[in-house]
Amino acid sequence: MEASKIKKLLDAKLSRDRAKELLIELVKVPSPQTDLLEEEPLLKEFIKKAIEPRVRAMGFDDVRYDTMGNLIAAYGAGTSGKSLMFIGNAMNQPASTMPNPYNGDVVDGAKYDLPGECVMGKGASEQKANLAAYLHAMETVIASKVPIAGKLIFTCCLSGETGKHDAIKSVVEGAGVRADMAVLGGTGLKITLGNRGRIDVFVTVKGAPCHSARPWDGINAITGATEAIQRLLTKTKLDKSHPQLGKQSLTVNHIRSFPDSTHTVQERCEFRLDRRLLPGEDPNEAFEELVRIGKEIESVKDPVSGKTFGIDFRLGPFMYPSLVTVDSPIVRALLRGSEVMLGKAAETYYSPSAFDQGYLNHVGIPTANFGAGEHQWAHTDYDMASVERTTDAARVFAFMMLDYLT
Repeated sequence: MEASKIKKLLDAKLSRDRAKELLIELVKVPSPQTDLLEEEPLLKEFIKKAIEPRVRAMGFDDVRYDTMGNLIAAYGAGTSGKSLMFIGNAMNQPASTMPNPYNGDVVDGAKYDLPGECVMGKGASEQKANLAAYLHAMETVIASKVPIAGKLIFTCCLSGETGKHDAIKSVVEGAGVRADMAVLGGTGLKITLGNRGRIDVFVTVKGAPCHSARPWDGINAITGATEAIQRLLTKTKLDKSHPQLGKQSLTVNHIRSFPDSTHTVQERCEFRLDRRLLPGEDPNEAFEELVRIGKEIESVKDPVSGKTFGIDFRLGPFMYPSLVTVDSPIVRALLRGSEVMLGKAAETYYSPSAFDQGYLNHVGIPTANFGAGEHQWAHTDYDMASVERTTDAARVFAFMMLDYLT
């Protein structure tokens, strides 16, 4: 179809009121991050209650779950050889101190430097505004009865706040789902071209407990951890930078010691490292460097007792760095959709945060972040999303579906 005809068709069918309705309804169904991560029952209930029935009702002819519980839906004849994937996420931050986190309250966005009305609720600013935009775009396209010769793929993953690729990896590698290109995440209608990756490293320094009145009888794990941290921060090679993404970095972002008792030399000290990666860096090589440097303290003696420390490392969640250009097919498709439906090209930028786009680009599925969502209000007591931007995201997504898949 010609772009002008697609726009005319969609302008007549897409509804701001419907986008608002969907956003409110999604916010009202809790899907919080807990210690169970992707195994949290409320996440699976959210997908089964708030997502699956809508996908089936709009006419998806292939709806299934992978072994983890991520929803995968496909629509279209699949005869053109073209495919386009839209990725949503169920998990959002826990309610914490936010008043009425699941009420779906509507507020004036002007007070928060946002256009039009906004819907407040946990997950609105990161996951649920874009889910609402996806759902409205897909229901509009399918209801239009325009034949889809390609394959439209929608997945709602259990992830969203885990800091790891397990859920999308289960969809792509476990369930065998692939597409020519993919979109995920909400960005205030901007296109994310790149971000640094990240590995989390869990370190345990081992000593021996004793009464702190006789420190020479034990091995103070806190002293060992202090020595390990100093060596890691000064010896890790962080000499590379990227003109848009910035520098490599290493940060200690958590520390605690045991036993939790008074006047006791600590027998164990645990800390966590956040190592940010640039495109081209191997997560395993970065981890091995940290292990090599940290292991040096095994030959260091406690200055009080003269005894040596032990140290263990564990590689935790990691996320690949991501980098695409304006010539990438997904960026071109997003720019075209924005120009036609919104009258201007979307702004591009580079994000400080890692998400699943790094993995998808790593496995050869060109992916960029775009859509509704307000990161400045994410993880706050004012978690919200603009109804106007949710509607505009739906307009761009619907255009992409008809422009690429018909």
